[in-house]
Formats: sequence, structure tokens, C-alpha cells
Amino acid sequence: MPGVLKHIDYQDPFTRYKGQKILDNLKKLRNRSEIPLDLAIDVYYTFYLPFPRINEIPQISMGNEKHYKIIKAILTDNDAKKLRLYTVADSFASVTLGTLFLMNVLEELENDREKTLSQSRGKNRSSSKEKSENNEENEGDEDKNIENSIKKAIKRTLENAETVKNVEHFVYGYKAGVGHVLNLEDDVTTVIKLVKNTDIKNLLTILTKVPDVTAVVKRKRMVYQRGEIEGYTRGSDVERIVYTEFAYPQLYLYIKLADDNLLLFEKVMYMSMGPIYLLIDKSGSMDGNKILWAKATALALFMKSRAEHRSFYIRFFDSEPYELFRIKPNAKPSEVMKLIEYIAMVKNGGGTDISKALITACNDIAKLRSKELSEVILITDGEDRIARSLVKKALQHVKTRLITVMIMGENEDLRNISGEYFKVIKLSEKDILSVIKA
Repeated sequence: MPGVLKHIDYQDPFTRYKGQKILDNLKKLRNRSEIPLDLAIDVYYTFYLPFPRINEIPQISMGNEKHYKIIKAILTDNDAKKLRLYTVADSFASVTLGTLFLMNVLEELENDREKTLSQSRGKNRSSSKEKSENNEENEGDEDKNIENSIKKAIKRTLENAETVKNVEHFVYGYKAGVGHVLNLEDDVTTVIKLVKNTDIKNLLTILTKVPDVTAVVKRKRMVYQRGEIEGYTRGSDVERIVYTEFAYPQLYLYIKLADDNLLLFEKVMYMSMGPIYLLIDKSGSMDGNKILWAKATALALFMKSRAEHRSFYIRFFDSEPYELFRIKPNAKPSEVMKLIEYIAMVKNGGGTDISKALITACNDIAKLRSKELSEVILITDGEDRIARSLVKKALQHVKTRLITVMIMGENEDLRNISGEYFKVIKLSEKDILSVIKA
């Protein structure tokens, strides 16, 4: 059956591709896809287009009534109007929230169907007249149930819309005016599973309150004639001269050259930096807001590592170090999704052995054979004694600087061997930014 939107070519390969994306995601999430392709196309473009237009009722083919009601609800419902603020002109958000919306519609319709069946079982005997009256009532009730199911589905989708956008911003970056080559549309099902996780919602909510992480990045650079163009400067290096300078008379050009006043391209070369290695204490004392703050800081540090084009390593520990998670600067969206999931799923519990965790980190860095100075950032509330001489030698051997973030506590041993030592009391977004600036 054709769709119900005006000016949409339902046979166009690109149009069908977008609708098929939604159907493929539904199949992965529900192990089946009961939605026709034209409905999936209409849902995508109703979310994506700034001003989608729907056909009039006489132009709607028989059997397309439910289809029409779903699209009309998206265009008229107040919650749907709020939902479209997240999706207009955003292909990833339109595919993701379109998939989530249709999944919610199917679930709501199934719930209503089960309720209707249970009610009908209680009415076993009735006259033919009563049956005809009941059929008419049931038809009216069915229409109301469909409308209610669509409204409930829209409301449920809206509840997750903010988290979907937060995931998108986290993967693509928050900085305006910077393009990206990543594509999250292949990871829609993973994103939908993540946004339903309460811990991930809380982490990303905290992260959105942190001031711009990219504003505090510290990429090392040096002036280089054949480097990247960073801006403009003044001088006499004719190899970097801005082409508009040749528009001046020759004599005037020579005068500017003599005065070191030529307009030049400022070219720089960025120096490589070692990885950021993060150790997070997940012992029993790191409960509640402590572990939540530590995880949010981990995600913020990952954002910093991407802005500085550095590898990122994270390992949780209690009395024993846990699995090392490594992610490269040019990581794919699917790898970033795994990082978010890995950080969110870790629960606190167990004892604390900071010395063993630090020595394990140094061994990891030694295996990497990085020539640049690395940073080990330790987040803990542990007050146990540290094998100072042993840990200090290990750090010096791999040319690594230790940054300690002490949560609501004090550890003199760590203070003595750390290049920088932070005490965190309020567990605020400003505290996260201070750690990122280190």
C-alpha cells in the first residue's frame, strides 16, 4: 500500500533505504517485523522533515486507516511536537526514535489486545441483539484503543529522546562547526538498548552539565612551515605568504617584506601525546554518588582523549585489577558504545589494593611502548597504605605522571608520589572539569 505523506516518492531507492533501516532495527529488537515498509518510510520522514504534509482522508486507500492515524498523531499530538524537536533534519535521531516509537506502538497494541481478550472471555453468553450491539461498541472501543496506544507510545519515546541525543553528542562531539566521519545509524539497536539503562541515563545527564570539555584540551604544537594552517600572522616568511598580498603594487610588497609585516598563513604541526590511562576504584566504599561521579569523569576524560587524539585506557579495580578496556582515537561508533556500556555496567564492591592497581597500570603502559609521556589518573577514596618506593620506581621506569583524584578522603602516600593531587568534596561538574584540566 502507498504511504500517506505528500510529495514522497515511495519507489525511490534512498527513500526505501531509510524505511528499511527502521524495519531492520525492529527485526533485531523484536525478532520479527510486522510493520509495512511504507509505514516505516512515513514515520522516518514525519520525524525528519521540517514541514511534512499528510494526504486528505479521501485519498487514503482502504486498509490504510491505522497507518493514517499513526502519522496524523505524530503531526498533531503535543508530545509528538516536542519529540520532533529532537529529530528534524537529523537522520540518526529520526531512524532511532522512529524505530523506538514503532516498537512502543506494537507493544502498546499487544497490551491492549491482551486486555480485550481477557474481558471478552468473561462475557460468554449474550443474545444475538446484544452481540450486534457489542460489536458496534467494540469497533468504537478499538478506535479509541488505537489512539490511546499511539499517544502512550509517543510519550514513552519522548522519555528517551534526550538520552538518545546525549549519546549522539557524546559520540560525535559537542563542539559546533566541526564535522565528523562517524555514522551511528549502523548502531541504532545498541543505542536503543543503552538508553533504556538507568545508569547510562544518569551518567549522560551529568556529562551534559559539564562545561565544554574541548575548550580545555592541551594539544602540543610547534610552528612548522609545512604544517596545518591554523590562522594568520605577520612576518617575512614568503613561503607562507597569503595570496591576497600579491594584489598590492610590487614596491609596496617589498616595503611590507622589509618591515616584517607580510600577512602570512600560521602553520603548525601537532605533537603526539601518550595515552590517558584511567584507574577507577570500585571497592565497597565507592558507593552511591561516588561511583557515579567517577564514571561520569571517566566519560569526560574519554572525550578529552579524543579531542587530543590520544588513546584511552580504563581499568577498574578493588582488591584485584579488572579487565583493561582500550580504545583508539579513531574508534568506530560501535566501540564507543561498548565503552559506555562497559563503564555503566560496573558495580561497586570488594576491598582495595591501590599499589597492585598502579603497578598493573605501569606494566600495561610498558607493553604499549609509547615514547611519549603518559598519564595515569587514579580515582579513589581509599586510605590504605601504598608501597611508595615500588610504585614510584614503576612510574619513573615507564615515564608516567600520576594524577590522583581523592574522593572525600586523604592519602598522604598518594600525595607524595603524585604529580598532581586533587581532593574532591562536592562531587560536582566543576570538579570533573578541574580533573580534565590536569
